[in-house]
Amino acid sequence: MSDLLRFILSQQDQFRRARLPSLFSDFTTQRQTNPNGYAANVKTWEDVLYKAAQAGLITAQDGHICRLSLETGPHLLQELESKEWGRPLALNAVISEAITRGRMIPCHDFISSPNSLFSRRWIDLPWRFVSWSLEQIGLQSQELMPNLRTPKQFVLMPNVEVVRLAAPEDVLLPISKEDREIASLKSLMYDISEQIASLETRITALREQSQKAVAHKNRSSALAALRSKKMAESALARRNDTLFQLEEIYGKIEQASDNITLVQAMKGSTEVLRGLNARVGSTQDVEDALNSLKEEMGNVEDVSTTINQVGQETNTVDEDEVDVELDTLMRERIEGEEEKAAEETKRRLANLHTPVDVKQVLAHGLRMVDDGERTTALVASEPLVDGETHFL
Repeated sequence: MSDLLRFILSQQDQFRRARLPSLFSDFTTQRQTNPNGYAANVKTWEDVLYKAAQAGLITAQDGHICRLSLETGPHLLQELESKEWGRPLALNAVISEAITRGRMIPCHDFISSPNSLFSRRWIDLPWRFVSWSLEQIGLQSQELMPNLRTPKQFVLMPNVEVVRLAAPEDVLLPISKEDREIASLKSLMYDISEQIASLETRITALREQSQKAVAHKNRSSALAALRSKKMAESALARRNDTLFQLEEIYGKIEQASDNITLVQAMKGSTEVLRGLNARVGSTQDVEDALNSLKEEMGNVEDVSTTINQVGQETNTVDEDEVDVELDTLMRERIEGEEEKAAEETKRRLANLHTPVDVKQVLAHGLRMVDDGERTTALVASEPLVDGETHFL
């Protein structure tokens, strides 16, 4: 018995001995006769294959461990073969159902797809369309199911969703129990979303069926369709409630994860601040540094003041001498202006040829200007008329 088969049979909650004959048989015929049993067997095989891959028990034909993919072929069938029950005859149906639901993707499609394979765009494949078309006309297509005897690789999307990405220098951490539980929760949410979509489609079809029955006046068919529609609507309401609860739980998990990240960031920031403060020193060290800075700035001011004083001593000026020189210059300017005024008066009097009555001039408050030879002009010491000074 291979390690893979031993692991599968150890899953007592799924691979109970009473179920083994059915699980290893060709249960594809139950798809029409017993849809619930068919779906249960498919899900059981899917889940155990994902778990076995995560545990590193699924290997490729060349011997390397496949945790994120499943390689079909004779090697896989031999690994799953039991002496008592033989090989799982419906394994090709399990893989085709997983492909249809987007839980397994052909490796080529995974690598070459231009869109994100975590969205649901990738399921618009010819295989899905043809499979649906054949179901509508009541046919099964064994030819479209993967041939397990031909080696082919499929990416296991539930396992990819819990992959830890690490830098080359980081220590590779194992996938924790929490990671598996989150992946299981997301897988359950996806399954319920699929069920909701299926129920909505069924309700629409039953509504149309009841309307057609009424149009043909077939009361019994209309009642049967309406009863089935009511049951489907009840199931849809329960699925919606369940999905809402799961989404709420998942939201809380994301919030808790964000809180962990936030707390870790705060702890890291605390360590950074502690290191920076250690480099700065204590409060006393800061005060000492500031006092030293003030002292050195004071020394700079003292040096600058001393330098300025030396310059002032070198350029000392006797202010008294400056005042005397200023008075001399002002007096010379006044005398020069008076000489100019006397010359102008002399010139005007010479042009008038009018004798001057000295007494009359003195009576009017005039003064004589003597040029050293004779009296040539009289200048009013005060304005005589309208603030004007008259020359005679």
